[in-house]
Amino acid sequence: MKGMVFNLLNELVEEQFGFSAWENMLTKVESDGVFSMAQTYPDELLFDLVGAAHELTDIPVKDLVHSLGEFMAPVFARDYPVFFENQPSFKAFLLTVDRVIHVEVRKLYPEAHLPEFDYADEQDDELVMLYRSPRQLCALAEGLIMGCAKIFEQTYELTHDRCMHSGSDHCELKLKFDS
Repeated sequence: MKGMVFNLLNELVEEQFGFSAWENMLTKVESDGVFSMAQTYPDELLFDLVGAAHELTDIPVKDLVHSLGEFMAPVFARDYPVFFENQPSFKAFLLTVDRVIHVEVRKLYPEAHLPEFDYADEQDDELVMLYRSPRQLCALAEGLIMGCAKIFEQTYELTHDRCMHSGSDHCELKLKFDS
């Protein structure tokens, strides 16, 4: 996992729970908390930090991961506006995640382990995103979707009936967009 994710988790925790909460989490996982944006860190460290946040806040891990995704979206929009600008719709943007954004990320960071998305795009007001990742961070994907929907001022309904956490080989995120 790239250091950027750890730095964003740090910002989120300090913003919502205070500096002492972040320091407490770092103590629990025995980390100095210094993360270089482009460096890769073990996935387990992120999972341990989120587990420590759960212990401190009693917020379910899934909800914490979802909040991190939602928190990341406006940061990505601010730092990488080229991916958000000139998109005709929120749906059009979502279709660029695997086809454009992840392609560009892999050019910069060839060692990055990004999730994979396939799409079923059969109706104008719907999109099915098939998520695959050994990390099984579908809650992060849901949070990112929610955060990006706010940027595009798009309301939607999401169903997530098929999930890797229930034994499936992928998650199926079905979005229905409000007009």
